[in-house]
Amino acid sequence: MNSLVYQRFSPRCSGLVTTNSFNIGYHGEGSFMTLIGHDSAVHSVAYSADGGFVASGSADDTVRIWDTSTGEEAISPLRSGDGAVFSVDVACNMKWVASGTSAGVVCVWNITAGRISNQRLIGHADRVFSVVFSPDSSHLASGSADQTARLWNPETGEQLAVFRGHSSYVEGVTFCPNGSILASISQDDRIRLWDISTGQVTRQLAFDSQKFHVASMSEGVRYAIDISPDGEMIAGNLYAHVSIRQCKTGATITAPRTCPDIRSVRFSPDSQSLVAAYRSEVGIWSLPTASHSDPLVELLGHSEQVNSVTFSPNGLYIASASNDKTIRIWSIGPGQSAPKDIFLGLKWPGWPVWSVAVSPDSSSLISGHEDGSMEMRDACTGKTIPPYLQRHGKSVLSVTFSPDGRLIASASADLSVRLSDARSGKTIGNPMCSHADFVKAVKFSNNGRWLASVSYDNTARLWCVATQQELPTSPFLCQDWVYDISFSHDSGLVAAGDKSGHIYLWRTDTGKQAQKPFRADAVCVHSLAFSPNDTRIVSGGTENAACIWEATTGQLISVLEGHTGTISAVAWSRNGSFIGTGSYDSTVRLWDASKGVPLATLHGHPSRITSVAFTSLSDRLSIVSASYDSTIRKWDVESACRLTSESASNPIAALASAGLEDGWLVGSSGELLLWVPAKYRAHYQTDACTLMIAKTRVFIGVGDSGLHAGLNWTSCCRD
Repeated sequence: MNSLVYQRFSPRCSGLVTTNSFNIGYHGEGSFMTLIGHDSAVHSVAYSADGGFVASGSADDTVRIWDTSTGEEAISPLRSGDGAVFSVDVACNMKWVASGTSAGVVCVWNITAGRISNQRLIGHADRVFSVVFSPDSSHLASGSADQTARLWNPETGEQLAVFRGHSSYVEGVTFCPNGSILASISQDDRIRLWDISTGQVTRQLAFDSQKFHVASMSEGVRYAIDISPDGEMIAGNLYAHVSIRQCKTGATITAPRTCPDIRSVRFSPDSQSLVAAYRSEVGIWSLPTASHSDPLVELLGHSEQVNSVTFSPNGLYIASASNDKTIRIWSIGPGQSAPKDIFLGLKWPGWPVWSVAVSPDSSSLISGHEDGSMEMRDACTGKTIPPYLQRHGKSVLSVTFSPDGRLIASASADLSVRLSDARSGKTIGNPMCSHADFVKAVKFSNNGRWLASVSYDNTARLWCVATQQELPTSPFLCQDWVYDISFSHDSGLVAAGDKSGHIYLWRTDTGKQAQKPFRADAVCVHSLAFSPNDTRIVSGGTENAACIWEATTGQLISVLEGHTGTISAVAWSRNGSFIGTGSYDSTVRLWDASKGVPLATLHGHPSRITSVAFTSLSDRLSIVSASYDSTIRKWDVESACRLTSESASNPIAALASAGLEDGWLVGSSGELLLWVPAKYRAHYQTDACTLMIAKTRVFIGVGDSGLHAGLNWTSCCRD
């Protein structure tokens, strides 16, 4: 909207799409240059000492050199034939570029004009995740999956030292400013500082596994390390936490910075800022040593996971490498339009949401997050409301309200089930800890007397709410991991689904099976729920379709087809008219429960759905969805169904109900309606979504003059 094109021509047009953004800069702001050429994910990026070029390493088995003034490749792609390139670095003498490969080979490329050649340094027995030159270019260090760090002479290729001691993959290495100390970080949760002259460990920094492994269910977790240019600080990320320590003493300088899926951390040249890559974002923090304390700045534009970030030598730019096959150069220096997406509005921790539940009076939402936290929110505004709920030690995989709304039950990857007071937030009694593995789901019986939980330990268990003791009839044994459980509304039956595809029914009074388990065609049953009248059960699993079963006989009644991924969540509306399903295909679907026909497909989440629940306020039915994308959305059922039915004839309805494919909002017949810049794709909100609880939102709508659609673009022009 700041562009000259928009400012000049928008007053002369009508019927245009409008956008309203929250906590996000306008498109193009801050993104100085995008480098395109790799054929696969870009794992690493490094600046030359003069900032004149950057080197990148990719899963396409190439190292590429880019001119930062033009964005063009300076030389032909460098190929060693050793597989994917996980890491690159440029020597300060700008003579060499080093790469670490999936074959376990370290390559040193001489890129001097007219003399491009490479040495293959052999010694590692497994993948090389990290390479780095010493500040004076006299040494090259590498870290590998073979649990060692190694020191090389880049001129001759001679192996100078092998540093042994880590008990797991060494994923990051870095030198101190004078080059005398090498730091390494490993999956054994240790940072080791090595004297390169003696090969001895001078200091070891350990991390509390219980504290840092709360994100144990994250995908693609990586470790990274950096030492500040002033030599005072060392930053290391383990799982989703960045810890900043004093180099000399190992003392913690600040509380850990937390963000999901951190892949890379790097200090600024003046040691006053820290940049980190997490998910599709690049985040910048001001450090305690800075003369000012700016809030977190986020650079948005990549469409997939960012793997590597680094500052330019002058500190005015940041380069980032991503799974979207691109490298981006961001301008953050004085006089530039750097986007400072300050976290205003809705406070949101940014962690994957594994579960969401609605209070019986539909006024509140409770959500469980990957970092072990739980949040209570107003169901109308999305704002956080009291109380503060005590955090679990690991991911909260399931949350639920008691029928009277006074209690909250939570199940966690820390192997416990916990009861909390919904008014005070205080934990009631002691955690229930009979399960021997992750507790995947927890539900209250409709009479409020019992609590049911299921686990990856192949059991379902029943608990007395009053005493928090396991019932004598418990546990119930299943063939494999148990993913979900549901009580019948009369509390007489409890049903569970497991990884083997079986659905089990037990009587709550005797603990005996109500009937022989019936088996879905799915490899596993991820979710299930009883109908309000207890005559049917809906289940979802890996066959990409939901099944409706006769509860008393196990007979398959109908199959709800349309999803293109595992159905991870199902819910039945309280009036019995609707079924809601959420899937790994990132969509929520609404179905006519009696006819089994689709009514609406709800698009917007960029990642898999983890939980769905119906809610009703003022006789207005909505469905709430939670996602691994760290957001919660609330959708109006009537509007969603109406927009879907009108989408063929109404361009506004078509836009509101469109799905996102390859950057385009696509209509029901496959027509391309609107191009969405990569920066906005994870954050857009349309009419059917009445509430989006997220730190960043972009609302796509239409102006007062309506919306023109069709092949005649001149219909948008004012007279």
